[in-house]
Amino acid sequence: MNDSMPLIRIIMPVYNGERFLSKAIESIIAQTYENWELIAVDDGSTDNSLQIIEAYAEKDGRIKLLKNDSGEHGPGIARNYGIERISGKYTYFLDADDWIEKDLLECTVFLAEKTGADIVPFGYYVDEGNKSTKYKLSPCGNYNFEDFKSIANEIVRGTWGECHQLTRSEIIKDVRHNKYKTCEDSCFEMDLLCNVKKVCGIDKEYHHYRQVSDSISHKVKWDGTFTETCVALCTGEIKFLEYCGVEEDSQTMKNTVIERYTGCIYWIIKSKYSITIKEKYRQIKNIGDAIKINKYKADYDCNAYSGLRKIVKLLVKHNMELIMILAGTLYYKILG
Repeated sequence: MNDSMPLIRIIMPVYNGERFLSKAIESIIAQTYENWELIAVDDGSTDNSLQIIEAYAEKDGRIKLLKNDSGEHGPGIARNYGIERISGKYTYFLDADDWIEKDLLECTVFLAEKTGADIVPFGYYVDEGNKSTKYKLSPCGNYNFEDFKSIANEIVRGTWGECHQLTRSEIIKDVRHNKYKTCEDSCFEMDLLCNVKKVCGIDKEYHHYRQVSDSISHKVKWDGTFTETCVALCTGEIKFLEYCGVEEDSQTMKNTVIERYTGCIYWIIKSKYSITIKEKYRQIKNIGDAIKINKYKADYDCNAYSGLRKIVKLLVKHNMELIMILAGTLYYKILG
């Protein structure tokens, strides 16, 4: 190992991950870049995850086990537990049911050192059973802060994310994940990007995101945090656009906010939450009120869209969210 090379701290939250945990750890051990340290944060596992981590830690001193005993749990909370113990120059996040290509660390740290980039984002795969779908990096390129305003909406709608990039630890500073169990990574990314001055992207896929039907992010149990989660995501995106210098009354800002707001409507329509139409509408109204959606609807230009997307935006613009919820819920009910 070349100790002169910068240390990469890998943070892995673990909760009942015994099925895929070994694959994730093995993909780290197989890295062509060797100066890394894996911080596996157990979040109260009740399966054999602890024993698996301990076995690897005995064989490889670069693997450390931490137990989250904070009293709060969730993937974001576990990542925060690891963040508070960061000492490496760079940080990478990997979930316990995912895995990475063997040259991820080598290629990303080389670019980060060469260019001084705060983050080095890259593409990824979504693996579901025997099917693997490629998601290319978007937007892809090398950007300075001065470029952000022109591509701000692309960044928000794109594929940059904490598990799809190497991050300079210094810019994480006081950025932390929120308490919610969905979208906490997207909210974290928006907050993190408000510290970024330089990006160097790689047009290659390195990360394999495994679709697991019974994972936390795919469970549909209603826990009452839907509105709070959506508001956190919306406000995070607004904050990032403001950081980029995007004006509040610009079409870029309106496009981004209404796109996210529409996405929240789609999310609650398509979900299998056991709540009434009336409750769905109440949740959406609460989100709209919290982010002051009406000011973004004013003079909103839908002409950039066509077909069904334009119809949806027109319905939102003219305060017809209830019609969307009624029609959408019926549609997905028929489809099963």
